[in-house]
Amino acid sequence: MIVLNREDILRCINYNEMMDTIEDAYHAYATGKFSMPLRLSEEMGKNKDTLLLMPCVNELGFGTKMLTLFPENAKKGKPYIDGLMVLNDQQVGETLAILDAKILTALRTGAVGGVAVKHLAPEKAETLGLIGCGMQGYYQAIYGATARKIKVLNIYDQREGVLEGFAEMLAKELGEQVKINICSDSKELLASSDIIMAATTATEPVIADDPELIKNKCFIGIGSYKPFMIEYPRSVTELSEVIYMDTDHALEETGDLITPLKEGWIKEDKIKLFSEIITDGGFKKPKTVFFKSVGMALFDLFAAQKIYGVAQERGIGQKIKF
Repeated sequence: MIVLNREDILRCINYNEMMDTIEDAYHAYATGKFSMPLRLSEEMGKNKDTLLLMPCVNELGFGTKMLTLFPENAKKGKPYIDGLMVLNDQQVGETLAILDAKILTALRTGAVGGVAVKHLAPEKAETLGLIGCGMQGYYQAIYGATARKIKVLNIYDQREGVLEGFAEMLAKELGEQVKINICSDSKELLASSDIIMAATTATEPVIADDPELIKNKCFIGIGSYKPFMIEYPRSVTELSEVIYMDTDHALEETGDLITPLKEGWIKEDKIKLFSEIITDGGFKKPKTVFFKSVGMALFDLFAAQKIYGVAQERGIGQKIKF
């Protein structure tokens, strides 16, 4: 068995390879070549600290991600997301690898957003707006800029004191070819961005409900993974020609879909699975579109198996015995 830490995982896969892996997972989702029980979720305490267990099985093996989400951790200097990914052999069930789930989740979630940008955003899109400047937002921005030739990255966060440091980190990663603009509010960001990505835990919309600024744009929703969370206003769902979701579980998990359906703003037939795009050669790109992700264990399994395979080939990771 090997243990793969953050540095090991980053050595094993690049951004384009991870996006290819996510597309492979979508193909499996469309063809049903997997088994994925509903993830187990347990909330604890007044801060709604959450434990998630996410198992999945495919033809190559199986794996389980154990993830913790503690909203108050930033105040303690600890990451909001923590956890482990355990990868097992299909034939005898032995544990093959234990991976750092913090970076695995960040990379595969970033790639989910990147793949959505790749297939849904205008080919000539040059401006990207990001709301939510945490670890998830960092990788959303990187993958968005990988999927399109982004010239201007607009960033905004309601929290004070995070934007300057966040901009510096992104500048080091993206280089001089991408100008990073710190916005004074979300309306400025919306007005100046072709693509808008949100990665927050907001319980009310993070942008203004302004139809004129919303139409003809691509919206990517990565946060709002619970029924009481919502990132985008009514006009985003109403004006979108199609709404895509990464898994049908999203209909029961995110306020960004539950609320518009409950309030009658949209009908369910407007919502489609993103895997249909991956398997449809005749897909026509909408002018106004909304993609909503809640994540699924299938992404984690494909990503972990890809990383493990490369680690084995290159001799990366710490070998341990129980």
